[in-house]
Amino acid sequence: MTRHTTTALLLLATACTPASDQAARGADAPAQPATIDKAKLHGVWQIMTVRNLETCEVDSIANHRTIWTHYTDSHWTYVWMDAGREGSTPAGFAALTPEARYAENRAKMLDDQGEWRFWGSGGEWWLDGDMMGYTNVVSIEPYQVQMGGVEKVVYVNDTAYAYHTVPADGEAVQEYTHRRLDTMGELAVTRQGDIDPADLRGNWQITSTRNLATGEVDEVWQHRTAWFHVTDTHWTYVWMKKGRPVVTPGELGRMAPEERVTTRYAQIWDDRNEPVFWASGGTYSIVDSMFVVGPRVLSIEPFWIGVEGEEPITRLDREAYVYLSPPRADGTVIETTHRRID
Repeated sequence: MTRHTTTALLLLATACTPASDQAARGADAPAQPATIDKAKLHGVWQIMTVRNLETCEVDSIANHRTIWTHYTDSHWTYVWMDAGREGSTPAGFAALTPEARYAENRAKMLDDQGEWRFWGSGGEWWLDGDMMGYTNVVSIEPYQVQMGGVEKVVYVNDTAYAYHTVPADGEAVQEYTHRRLDTMGELAVTRQGDIDPADLRGNWQITSTRNLATGEVDEVWQHRTAWFHVTDTHWTYVWMKKGRPVVTPGELGRMAPEERVTTRYAQIWDDRNEPVFWASGGTYSIVDSMFVVGPRVLSIEPFWIGVEGEEPITRLDREAYVYLSPPRADGTVIETTHRRID
């Protein structure tokens, strides 16, 4: 989702014929009422095309950018990445000079004009008829946190979904079409001992981590907002460090391209090239009480795309989700605890 912050509806008389649910469902199907079935939006969607309803120009965006939008009943996450991003392995990156690390991080996140090649955000959402309102709680852009907007849902069914942007005066309406990636929560699951995989569906916030060797506990929620959003087959993960500097679009617009790059770089990495923001997404299954990642599809770090893994689940119910990380090189295992937020 583009997550516009404007709210005034622009009514267009245009040569374009907007896509309709009638076309998506078939000419003989009854017309869909203005009220949208909210439950049908639950799940993970990929944006396929973007159409300018003033010029009729269509961008087949799925050919050059992977965009996922994830809805539970009250929360959303949104992650996208451009094709062609590259990055070193962790060991290779560690061997680079500080200057080379900066150059690699910059190239995988920003183009030459300082515009994003990757995005992650999340927040709360609601429906009023066919109008979707939302707020941002987590965002790659700190200025967007606590801001919101509205979009007009054109149609949603079991496999397809479209919305129109609701821009300010003078802006053209954009139509975004999506295809469903998951099974809308209908995948049958089997209880595995104390683990019911259905309990994992929803949105979780990481509250703490614990080093099992030293017993050291990090109260993550105090310094980082970290969301883990899960359907029956897909997940998205977005986190941001609290206290990142806020830079408005107006301030960015007055900057030279190089200054814009430097400013946006600081929204993702600190002065040691350590991340202060992260987003990723992929598919999963639960096998023998293990969360099996297979594989990652989106990641702020290109190296991780396609990588699989296993995380033992030690507790899963409607209130809490706890798992163990794979052992690090020194044998350290980290226990991560989540609480449900939807």
